[in-house]
Amino acid sequence: MESEPVETHSPQAATLLALTRLMSRWSSLDLQRHITAECQVSLDPTAVRMLYVMGVRRSPATPSVIADELHLSRPSTSKLITRMSDAGLLQREADPADKRSIFVSLSTAGRATFQQLFDAGISMFSQAPNGLSDDEFIQLSGLLTRLTDAFIVEATPLDTNFPL
Repeated sequence: MESEPVETHSPQAATLLALTRLMSRWSSLDLQRHITAECQVSLDPTAVRMLYVMGVRRSPATPSVIADELHLSRPSTSKLITRMSDAGLLQREADPADKRSIFVSLSTAGRATFQQLFDAGISMFSQAPNGLSDDEFIQLSGLLTRLTDAFIVEATPLDTNFPL
């Protein structure tokens, strides 16, 4: 039985559908396994997600922030941080304001591994048949950055003004 197509009667709906399709494909296990295999990086999908989350951050994060971003429990996040720290991909630093808390960031090796996976993604975009020209990528990047910046706000779960 075929489902009804998603309504794309507005430019916003068409854009959301295209972004959802792109993110669904990009984050799929088979594509990420393909990329890690091509890069000869031996990481499970959760560790790859951690690399991406930490790689795009501009500052260290607490384990609770990481857990929220990865949609993992606090204990699972703690184990992942330990495993990736032991592998040399993450580093932990004590919070100067609260010695009981830590900040996590990519180590030099973690940043290099993230960059390797990121570069593989860039290569995939560049080699896509019927892909975009450099000028189209510049235009798209600017528009997506503006859209993303509009959604990156500090919001509480009960904040009804969250832009959706």
